[in-house]
Parts: sequence; structure tokens; C-alpha cells
Amino acid sequence: MRVDLVLILALPVIAFAHMSVFAQADRAGGNVLARAETEMAAAARNWASLLDKGQSRQALFEFNDDERFNWHYIPRNRQGLALRDMTAEQNQAARNLIKATLSQQGATKVEAIMALEAVLREVEGSSSGFRDPENYAFSLFGEPGTPPWGWRVEGHHLSINVTNAASGDISITPTFTGTNPARIPLGPRTGERIQKDEYFLALELAVSLDEGQRGKAVLGERSLGNIVTGPGRADALKQPEGLAVGDLSAEQKDLLLRLVATYVGLARDEVGERYMDLVHGGLGETRFAWAGGMSEGEAFYYRVHGPRILIEFDNTQNNANHIHAVWRDPLDDFGRDTLKEHYDSAGPGHGHRQ
Repeated sequence: MRVDLVLILALPVIAFAHMSVFAQADRAGGNVLARAETEMAAAARNWASLLDKGQSRQALFEFNDDERFNWHYIPRNRQGLALRDMTAEQNQAARNLIKATLSQQGATKVEAIMALEAVLREVEGSSSGFRDPENYAFSLFGEPGTPPWGWRVEGHHLSINVTNAASGDISITPTFTGTNPARIPLGPRTGERIQKDEYFLALELAVSLDEGQRGKAVLGERSLGNIVTGPGRADALKQPEGLAVGDLSAEQKDLLLRLVATYVGLARDEVGERYMDLVHGGLGETRFAWAGGMSEGEAFYYRVHGPRILIEFDNTQNNANHIHAVWRDPLDDFGRDTLKEHYDSAGPGHGHRQ
């Protein structure tokens, strides 16, 4: 049931340190996410207030609507309101919601992925209606500023699912980012990569592994061909596989954390720094896995998997020039763990739908 409620390239890595101070602030009762929550809610309310009744019926949903979990990264018909169907004012307000939720680097990457549709259109010779940089839909779930609520932006090779499950808890997973072409092959932007750090930091780590480490990390000689935990497959990988973080040297561990921070750095600092603290807390159970080649231009797949982090990256399709990457939180995708705690504490009659 819907409700009425009156984003370039070559991005720098954000190497978050171990931010235990944030966890300490939470335990002391401080909400380090207050500013993020306030600004995100204000941006969402502003966008929603600009919609007419027909647009509101398309884009606004109850928080518990099953549409909240209906995410994908392929070209398809989508619920929500696409940028191309918005006025200039609404379009800017939607992009401001991205900026209020993500880091500057994250917002820039999202805009770059959307803009890449024009390059893909030229490479394929496809129609402007099929490859459209403004065919990205926004949906709002619940009432902004009154947790639980959330929002989503989604289209080809992009799905960012944001949940403010409770005060002091913001999740932006599952987040999917992809690029085709991964390396632009023609035109004035030849050679550019949007997902540059995701690609080269991982290669650097893989090449640094010695024979014993490779024996534990490598899942197979060939890339898997795609990510495993796509839509509807959150539980497809239950047990971390590969090389334990504890078996990495200090330099290799730093590379791994820089790689993770490339994904987590999509989120604005208050969210990303707090999340990296959770990643550090589970490093003892986190593993790094690889499949495929270990040279630029070869097809490869990798995975970083621990209690609170699951990253998958595959670059196989289109002669290894087509990236699919996903960042998931095995415990709290869609804010589900926080919501469970909330509903359990509320007692009987307050069930949750996940």
C-alpha cells in the first residue's frame, strides 16, 4: 500500500582507520549519526513534497511494503519514479538525496555509473530509450525522519538500498555497483575506469600473495562469471572461504582494508566510519578469496567475507571488461537485524516482515 507524503571517475580511496571512538560514543548514549539522519530525512521530505499525486503513487510506499526488497541491477521495468520523468526541480532534489546519504566520492561514483549509459549506448549502437542516463528510479519507504524508513535509487548497474531502521542506525546495503564498459574503449574518455580502485587494489593484493597464501585464497583457475549473492540470494554464501586475514602480512592486511574502504566509502563519513568499526571487529573471522587471472585485462573474481562484510566482484563478461560488484552486510542488510531487535523489544503483536 502506497502512502502520500506531502551522482567522475578515478575516485580516491578512503582508508578508514579503526574507529572505535564511534562505538564508544554509541555506548555512552551519543548518536553519531544524528546529523546524517537529519540531513537525509530533510532531503527525502523535500523531494517527496515536490511530487504531484500521480508521481506520489508511483514513488511512495509503506515501509513494510514488499517492494522494499525488490531490488535488481539489470535493465527492467521498475517501480518508483525515474529521473527522466521528473521536473528539473524534482530531479535536482532527488540528486540532493543521494548527496545527503553518500560521501562526496560515493555520490560522484553514482553519477558516473548513471552517465556511463550514454557511453554504453554508443558502444552498442543501442537506442536512447534503452540506454538512458536518466532511467534511474527513486522510491521512498515510510515517512522520512520517523524510523523505520528508507529509500532506494536503482537502474542498470546500480542499486543502493538505504534503511534508517532506528535512531542511530543507517544501513545502505545491499549496494550494487557495476560498469560496462569497465574500461572505456573509445572516444575522448578512452582508458577511463569508474571502478578503478576496486579493480587495481584487488589485483595488487592478489599478486602479492605467496604460494602458500594462494593455495588457500584461490577458489579456481577461472572467474566465477558473476556475483553469487545477487537479488534473492542473500544466503547463498553462508561460510567464508579462502585465505584468513590473520594469514596476511601487515602490508597485505592494509591493502585489504583499503579495498574494503573503497566500497564502504560510498557512504557518508558518519555511516562509513561506524561501519568500518564493525568490519574491524570481525577481522579474525574474515577471509579473502580469488578466482581467475591475476593480470590486468584477464577475467577474475574476488570476495571479502566476514561476520559484517560481504564484498563480491566479478569482471568476466564482454572479454573481461564488464564489472559486477556488490557490498552486503550479512547481518543487517535492509536494517533487518536492527529491526528484529526493535520488534522483539516491542513484544507480541509487533511482528516484522523480512
